[in-house]
Parts: sequence; structure tokens; C-alpha cells
Amino acid sequence: MITLCDVDEKFFDQRAKAVLEKSGVKPSVEWDMRKVFDNPEVHAVSFGTPNHWHALGTIWACQAGKHVYVEKPCSHNIVEGRKMIEASRKYNVRVQVGFAERSGYNLNEAIKFISRWWYWRCIHGTGSVHKTTR
Repeated sequence: MITLCDVDEKFFDQRAKAVLEKSGVKPSVEWDMRKVFDNPEVHAVSFGTPNHWHALGTIWACQAGKHVYVEKPCSHNIVEGRKMIEASRKYNVRVQVGFAERSGYNLNEAIKFISRWWYWRCIHGTGSVHKTTR
């Protein structure tokens, strides 16, 4: 079973048609992810949501007994990430965080460029780490 979920219903027809053409399966459509989670025929979900929905959506899906594939960033802070892990363990489901862009053509070309030219000319770099306290 394939279900497309989007809060903007204007995309339903176009996206459902694309799925049907590529898979031969006509997907159902839904605008509320909680209804997808309530469906016993759905065993796993993949999130293509705005980043602020990744952690909560993953936790809800785990609570509903669904396996989850979520793109990075999986959470906004370590507390959300830990809650996702706790939910995965508590409800005995798998959660995978994807880094799909790491294998993309454009990123690989940028890495090649940096390693050949820019890296040797770099004079200063700055980074930051944000940690929460327990």
C-alpha cells in the first residue's frame, strides 16, 4: 500500500499520477499524517516534510508501530534525537536517518573542486557546536 500525505491537497492528483505511472500502484492520499499512522495496512513511513516535523512525526510513527525513514536533520537538538531513539526502542520499530544528498552528483563535484583548488588556499575556517545540558 502506498499513501501520499501532504497538507496541500492541490498536489494530490499530480503526485498520485506520478506514483501510478512509475509503480503501477494507485496511491491513496491523505493530508493528516496521523491518519496514515492509524492505518493498519501501512507498515513503514518516509518523511519528506519540513525539518521541524521530523522528530515529532518520527515519534508519532513509532508510537503507531511504523518503521521510519527520515531525512536529515532528524532533529533540532539532542533531546529530540534521544526521544526518537527512546520511541524506536519502546515500540520495537526501526528508524533510519538518511543522508541522500551526500551521494548526489553536485555535491561530489563540489567536493572534487574543493579538494583540488580551494582547500589549499583556505586561510581561516570557523565552526560551532551547540550542546544542551542535562
